[in-house]
Amino acid sequence: MQVTAVLLILTVVVGIVVALFGRLDPTSEQQAADATGAPTPASTVRIEDSPYAQFIENSTGSQISFFSLTDGFRTGTSTERFARPALSLGKLYIAQYVMENGTEEEQETATEMIRNSSDVAAEVLYEAYPESIDEIADEYGLLSTRGEERWGYSMTSTYDLVRFVALLIEDDPESPILEAMRNASDVAEDGYPQDWGTAVLDGVEGSKWGWSDDRMLHTSVSFGEGYVVAAATTGTRDDLTQLVENQLSEVVKEHS
Repeated sequence: MQVTAVLLILTVVVGIVVALFGRLDPTSEQQAADATGAPTPASTVRIEDSPYAQFIENSTGSQISFFSLTDGFRTGTSTERFARPALSLGKLYIAQYVMENGTEEEQETATEMIRNSSDVAAEVLYEAYPESIDEIADEYGLLSTRGEERWGYSMTSTYDLVRFVALLIEDDPESPILEAMRNASDVAEDGYPQDWGTAVLDGVEGSKWGWSDDRMLHTSVSFGEGYVVAAATTGTRDDLTQLVENQLSEVVKEHS
């Protein structure tokens, strides 16, 4: 009877632990991605398999940041400083580091990387300068930004993106990065459109977009005549566009 009682207690305890914490899986999504060397096709990916699962599951995790270059007005969501996947917007930080430290050929590659959001270029440049994102974060005071072993898993926030672009405009208004954003390709290297999110706002002059391989996360940053704005959401590119239009259209008209 004592043995039976002990087994019963252990069974109950284990059941409680599993209920509270779930079953532990020794193989992470990062390890799975490293093993294949390629992203999971969007048609077969599951939310629980995404490296960004915690953000995908948090459907209220949208971020918006706005800064007026004309009157200093600033506004944003309460989540605007939270670190979230930088996606292809991390390429802005890589590119800036290359502009400051790279060769002329690498700088040309960085410019093209911004124009057509080339993942191939990002791989090459980040392999050459793995410190790039962290160094730019320190230089520009981007407190929510950090690099990772693979550039695509780096983190930032809409607040940091707006701060970075605003300081770039102030320090170097003729920056090749800003020029590349002004002349962004209609379609990215992987075939994805580049015409949504903050890019739809009145007066936008240049933009950079980011999206996860599974198309479950979207983000963008834009600058226009007198303002810088960034937004990120869990959902489609149309969801991000709708969020931006609903929350920022009047703000842009009033403060740009």
